[in-house]
Amino acid sequence: MANPTSQTTLRSTASSKKLFVLLLKQVKPYWKAFTIGILFMVILALTEAGIPALLKPVLDGTFIEKDASYLIWAPLGIVILFAIRGLSNLIKQLAFAQVSTRVVYDLRKKMFLHLLTLSTNFYDSHATGNILSKLTYDVNQVTSAGTQVITVAVKDSVTVIALIGYIFWLDWQLALFVLILIPIVSIVAIIVGRRLRKISRSLQVKFGELTHALEESLRGHKSVKIFNGQEFEYTRFEKISNWVRRLQMKYEIAGGVSVPIVEMIGAFTMAIVLYIGTSRAGDSEFTVGSFVAFFTALGLLISPIKRLTKINDPLQRGLAAAESIFGLLEVPREIDDGKALWENPKGTISFRNVNFRYPNAKENALNDINININAGSTIALVGASGGGKSTLANLIPRLYNPTSGQIIIDGIDIQDLSLTSLRENIALVSQDVILFNGDVTTNIAYGLMPYPSKKEIEKAAKDAFAHDFIQELPDKYESLIGENGIRLSGGQRQRIAIARALLKDAQILILDEATSALDTQSERYVKAALEQLRKGRTTFIIAHRLSTVETADLILVIDQGMVIEKGTHLELLQEKGTYHNLYQTGFNEES
Repeated sequence: MANPTSQTTLRSTASSKKLFVLLLKQVKPYWKAFTIGILFMVILALTEAGIPALLKPVLDGTFIEKDASYLIWAPLGIVILFAIRGLSNLIKQLAFAQVSTRVVYDLRKKMFLHLLTLSTNFYDSHATGNILSKLTYDVNQVTSAGTQVITVAVKDSVTVIALIGYIFWLDWQLALFVLILIPIVSIVAIIVGRRLRKISRSLQVKFGELTHALEESLRGHKSVKIFNGQEFEYTRFEKISNWVRRLQMKYEIAGGVSVPIVEMIGAFTMAIVLYIGTSRAGDSEFTVGSFVAFFTALGLLISPIKRLTKINDPLQRGLAAAESIFGLLEVPREIDDGKALWENPKGTISFRNVNFRYPNAKENALNDINININAGSTIALVGASGGGKSTLANLIPRLYNPTSGQIIIDGIDIQDLSLTSLRENIALVSQDVILFNGDVTTNIAYGLMPYPSKKEIEKAAKDAFAHDFIQELPDKYESLIGENGIRLSGGQRQRIAIARALLKDAQILILDEATSALDTQSERYVKAALEQLRKGRTTFIIAHRLSTVETADLILVIDQGMVIEKGTHLELLQEKGTYHNLYQTGFNEES
C-alpha cells in the first residue's frame, strides 16, 4: 500500500489558537519558572505607575503644603522603588531564560526524533536544507518571539492598565481623552498583523532555500571546482540572499509603520491634555502635583502602547515559525503496524504480484514482480540503470512499501513484521557509502546493541580486508575519519562499510554495487570474504560487473520495472537474450 507520508508539502496548522495551545504544552513542564517570571513581570509593571504616584505628594507636599518631611521620604521612596524594579527585572529575565532555552532544547529533540521515524518518501520530497532550517532558524524564532510577546503582552498590558487606572483616579474626565488611543491601536494591529504573518511565511521558505543552497555548495565543493561552478553557485546564492533581504526589508517596513501612527496619536492626546490641564490651573481639585503626575503618567503610557502595537511583529514571526515546526511534527511517521517478530530467520523470500510507484510518478517503477527465492541463495539483479534494481532491493527492508502485492519472508508478510525485527536481520552496503564523523571503531560497530567487543570489530575489519590499512592510520581504530570518511580513499571507505555489514551478521544481505569503489586486488580479497559470508545467508547483489554476479544462484534481468529474464549465468548466456547482450558488451569488457 502507498505510504501516507509521501506528501510533497508539510501540513501546516492554520489556526492561531491551535498554535498557542501547542506552544503552551511545550511550556507546561516548566510552569513554576514561567509563573515566577510572570509574577515578577507584573510587579515590574506595577512599579511603572509608582513613578508618577510619587510625584504628586512630593510636589503638593513641598510647594503647596510646605511640609519638609516630603524631602526626606520621597528620595528614599524612589530608591526603594527602583531597587524593586531592578530585582524584579533580573528574576524575570532569569526565569524566562530558563523556560525559553528548555523549550528550544525540547523542540529540537522532538523534531530530530521525529525525523528519524519519517519514511524514505519524506526525504525524497524535501530538501535537506529546508529541514535543517526548521531545526535551527524556526525553533529559535519561536522561542525568541515567544519571550518578546509574553514580555510585552503581560508587562506592558499591566503597565497600561495601572497607568490608565491611576490617571482616571486623578481626573476621570481628562482621562477619557486617552481612550481614543485604544480603538486606533487595535485597527493598526490587525492590519499590520496580517501583513507580517504573510511575509514571515515567505521569509521562512526563502531561509530554507538559502540553507539548502549553502549545504549543496559546501557538500559538493569538489564538483563545483572541477566543473567551474563557482559563478553558478554564487549567482544562485546571491539571488536567494537578495530575496531574503527584500523580505526582511518588507517585514521591517510593515512592522515599523505602526510606531509613527501611535506616536502621532499620542502627541495629539498629550497636546490636548496639556491645553486642558493648564487651563484648569486655578482649579483647587486639580493641583500642580496632580497635573504633573497626570502628564507624567500619560508620557509613560505612550511607550508601552507603542510596544503593544508592535507586538504583532514578534507574534506573527513566532506563529509562522510554530506553524512550520508543528507542521513537521504532524507529518505521519513511517508505517510500523507490524507486531510479529522475525524469529530464527532463514531468508526465504517470495514476491507476489508486487507493484510499486513513487509518489507523484505517472508510471510504476516495478510491475507485477513474482519471484521465489530460496534461503541462503545469492540473487544478482542486473540491467540498465533506472530499470528498478535498487527499488526492488529497497522494498525488502521496507524503505518503501509496495503499492500493491505482498513480500513474504519465511512465511510472514513483511507488513506484519515490526520494522525493528525486520531490519535487524538485514544488512546493506550501497554504492553511496555513508560514514559518520567519528573514529573507525564507531563506524564499524554503528547501531549494534549490545556493543561488540574490540576482538569482534577487528575480525570484521580483517574479513573485509580493512585491518591492514586501519593499522597504518595515526591512531589505528581510534582514528577520526572526517565527514563521511573524507580522510579515507574510496576503496577504504567501501571496506569500512563492508566490515560494518559483516559485523552485523544479518540473515539477508543487500549489496548495491558494494565493490564498485575497490581496485582489482582489493575486490578479489573482499569477494573472498563475501563468499564466506554468503554461506547460509540470502544475498542480493546489484552490480554491473560480471565478476560480482556470475557465481550467483539466480540472476534476474530487470528492465523498465519488470523481470524479463531469470536463471543462472550459463542458462542466460544460452538463451542469447538481454543478459547475453549485456555480457557481450559491458560485462565482457572486464573478462
